[in-house]
Amino acid sequence: MLTRFIKNIIIVSIIFGISGCSILNQKDPDVIVTTEPMLTKPEEGTVDKVTSAESVNLDSVDSKGYTLGNNVIYFEYDEYAVSKDDDKKIIKKYSNYLNKYKKASIRIEGHADERGSRAYNLALGEKRAETIKEIMLINGVSAEAMEVVSYGEESPKIEGADEETYSLNRRVEIVFSNTGK
Repeated sequence: MLTRFIKNIIIVSIIFGISGCSILNQKDPDVIVTTEPMLTKPEEGTVDKVTSAESVNLDSVDSKGYTLGNNVIYFEYDEYAVSKDDDKKIIKKYSNYLNKYKKASIRIEGHADERGSRAYNLALGEKRAETIKEIMLINGVSAEAMEVVSYGEESPKIEGADEETYSLNRRVEIVFSNTGK
């Protein structure tokens, strides 16, 4: 009886040992290992809140749809923080419009230059677009009025492999899905 019990314990131990080894050898498909530098986090307190709703009208059309004139925010290499006053003014202009026209909606498109892996650049483009969305949320824009899309390196503004080209491709573009008018 005791030997049968010991045999069963040994068999169960072997089964658990083998199944444990196969679990250890499996890779998590959602984990991306990269040796690329970490993304920089925007500094706290750098967001300006809209204080008044200005009357804003659509004044420009491009091949993608309606915009409010300048609709592009550029980023430094490997960053997603918005620090330039001109960029904050662009975000305020869109926030004001979306607060005035409640049926309006926008698509916030994140882009990266070609340096880095495809997965890394998609994540960076999304972080850039999400940063713009967060600022607009702080400015009172409804989350339902905004859609975030990341193109990573897949939709460059200009082709090339120099710093000037890279700087033009590190951007977020804001385009209306619905003007609300």
